[in-house]
Amino acid sequence: MMPTRKKALPKNSSRGHSNPQTCRVEKKINMVSEKKVSEMITSAKKTKSVGITSKQNTFAKTERTTCLDNCVSQNENQSSRSFSVKDLSHDTTANCMSEIIFSPAFHHHKDNAAGIPDKVSAMYLAMQNSKLECMDEQSQDSMSTDGSVEPDENDEFDDFDPYVFIRDLPDLSVVVPKFRPFLLPKQTRSCPSTTLVLDLDETLVHSTLELCEDADFTFPVNFNLKEHTIYVRCRPYLKDFLEKVASMFETIIFTASQSIYAEQLLNVIDPKRRLFRHRVYRESCVFVEGNYLKDLSVLGRDLAHVIILDNSPQAFGFQLDNGIPIESWFDNRDDRELLSLLPFLESLVGVDDVRPLIAKKFNLREKVASAAANCFSIHFKR
Repeated sequence: MMPTRKKALPKNSSRGHSNPQTCRVEKKINMVSEKKVSEMITSAKKTKSVGITSKQNTFAKTERTTCLDNCVSQNENQSSRSFSVKDLSHDTTANCMSEIIFSPAFHHHKDNAAGIPDKVSAMYLAMQNSKLECMDEQSQDSMSTDGSVEPDENDEFDDFDPYVFIRDLPDLSVVVPKFRPFLLPKQTRSCPSTTLVLDLDETLVHSTLELCEDADFTFPVNFNLKEHTIYVRCRPYLKDFLEKVASMFETIIFTASQSIYAEQLLNVIDPKRRLFRHRVYRESCVFVEGNYLKDLSVLGRDLAHVIILDNSPQAFGFQLDNGIPIESWFDNRDDRELLSLLPFLESLVGVDDVRPLIAKKFNLREKVASAAANCFSIHFKR
């Protein structure tokens, strides 16, 4: 897919001004924007959304320790100027993503008038519409004490709504070749007719590079010329769940994590390759505006008989009616989500088309439609 071109900054926006009477508001917006971009590059947040109806606006987040410093240093070597929003090109994003070993965070690229995050842009436009006058540098004390413009350092400017993200997805035909080879071999007669695709991180397990005393197991990974220890917690009832679904479905792992990590993890969970018939990794995902999405059609299975279980609805945004969302899991030992899904999964075995049943139970298209209807009101409330 061709990279999305950022709209040029308006002439009276936060570029350098020859007039010494600079606009305090515009300058602060630019500083916040650049600070946020730097944070995006120097650290990777694993943002996973909650798929349960009652919790659809709650998003679990955890910091990932990665090797993104290499990506930053490469950018600094290429240019001595300060990093800005305009530098987030498609190639740079792809290079930085390659430095993240786990499933990377989802983020929503939306062009706006100033080329800055939506929340800051909304603030800027509101002030422009109210004809707020610019202040010179000598007036900055009065501006900072006013409290209405000074942004809180703890504010989140990257609030992620999976259903808004899905709403804005391009057609699949735009981002993938018309003719592609299927990833998987044809099903054998002994293979169950219905395929269950399972996500890995925060769906079945939680992995981290940080010391974890209650990890269920650990294993080493050589990544970026350095050995790392991966600490893994398994979601409660994982073994029972996998044993049950493996007897009912053709079970496949489809993860946006790097294979160097995921392959070793799956070798511990399923050393005899009895639970998962196939394993699919990041390189088989569709890269859309800096995000890795899972296109189920590339598997070569009849989508009427394909189910995907993922804690990120946006990951299966191209085949929304095939997706079962599940709440993200990190360390809650009382979690029973996997067990609670078994009766519904069992009801899908052997049906002519799983999609109407999934759509009726989880109402994801209604949530996307609601996100579209409420988009403008949400921005104004912020």
